Amino acid sequence: MLVPLDSAQSYDSSNTHSFRSDDECPLHITVLDFLYNYTVPDLEITWPCEARFYWLSLQPFVKFVRFLLSYGTPFIIIIGVILNTVSFAILNTPVSCDSSLSLYLKVLAISDNGALIFNYAVGIAKSHFTFVNDLFMNSQFLCDTNSIIMELFQFTSTWLVVSLTWARVIAIIFPFGAHNSNPERFAIISITTLTCVSFVISLTKLYSGGYETDSVFEFIPCQKKIKPWGSAMYFYIALSTWLPLIFIFIGNVLLIIHMKKLDALRRQLTRSFCQKINKTNKTSRTLLAVSMVYLILLLPLGIVETLELYWDVILIKYPEKNIKENKELEEKMLLKWCRGLFFHIYHWNFACNFFLYCLTGEKFRRVLTKKLKNCKIILTSRKSAKRLPWCKCDDRLKSIRTPSILLIKVVTFDESSINDNITTQHNSNDVASIT
Repeated sequence: MLVPLDSAQSYDSSNTHSFRSDDECPLHITVLDFLYNYTVPDLEITWPCEARFYWLSLQPFVKFVRFLLSYGTPFIIIIGVILNTVSFAILNTPVSCDSSLSLYLKVLAISDNGALIFNYAVGIAKSHFTFVNDLFMNSQFLCDTNSIIMELFQFTSTWLVVSLTWARVIAIIFPFGAHNSNPERFAIISITTLTCVSFVISLTKLYSGGYETDSVFEFIPCQKKIKPWGSAMYFYIALSTWLPLIFIFIGNVLLIIHMKKLDALRRQLTRSFCQKINKTNKTSRTLLAVSMVYLILLLPLGIVETLELYWDVILIKYPEKNIKENKELEEKMLLKWCRGLFFHIYHWNFACNFFLYCLTGEKFRRVLTKKLKNCKIILTSRKSAKRLPWCKCDDRLKSIRTPSILLIKVVTFDESSINDNITTQHNSNDVASIT
């Protein structure tokens, strides 16, 4: 039975004191179903009665978020992996693989698939299957390796968007720079450097589990939560959310400004230059769509994680004395599930790039349409062959019939040549007899 928030708050005055003094509460500690160890000492004090009533009032929202994470996230993972693979295949064709942007987008597709598999699919497997989580609990090597890999793909995907945004901005602002002489080489150096830096940052997961120790997937963490997180978590939040958001926002503003300048310049130039500038703008639109969607999906998650970080670092004590501290605990519970909701929304970033390429990339659509037509032709030919098996027999008859016809022609030709020889001999004999 769900207790509304008003009834939960009604216990804050007179009933609160009686619950604490007499150690009695109408709600047992097991109502907090997110706890996995009810034998921890002083658990009744750590989670007072007010927090338990608030948890019941929060149940509709919690159930909604759990439903999204349990059923929506697997759908995103499956769709995302398939679409990213298709995007990589199309971007890898000779027609599409003619710019440094395609190289960035191919690496982004690989990184997004890695994040979907190691970060989200593994988290769901840990949550729903006990034996999977036991593998990580019983093997420290497996636990540490998974933590590093999931952080590597997460950071790489995030900063790849930043990198390709600024690579495009620099290419437009400084069109005659040294990087434009060999953009593919510049892109390879940027991607390699970014991957190495992301790997070094991911090694910090060996010392601090981060939000994995309080995951919204609600599995038992294999890493212990280090307290206090302190400046390390400030650094983590800054690198994973706010710095990318700031860089992407500034890069998009500069990109939009210079795209407008190019549009104005396009109207004043000849047609040949116009086509070149128009091609540049089309490429920039694809990049702008990718980075803007990433900006929109990441911003709510960054805000909630920052607020939750304030609770974990500044208010790093469990409330057990007064009403104000109980309110802080309730805020922490609400923030966690807000993080779960925005975390689910952020998942779509790893699966929506394919649709952005289709909407903004004319060349991408053309290659995709051609591939789909080829697949349709192949499937149609196979279905027709299965439905009409006599066609195969007809082909065999043709192969048998052809040499027979040739043989008949050869025999006919030989007979006619023999008849001609006989006729000529008779004529020669007649002529000889006349003479």
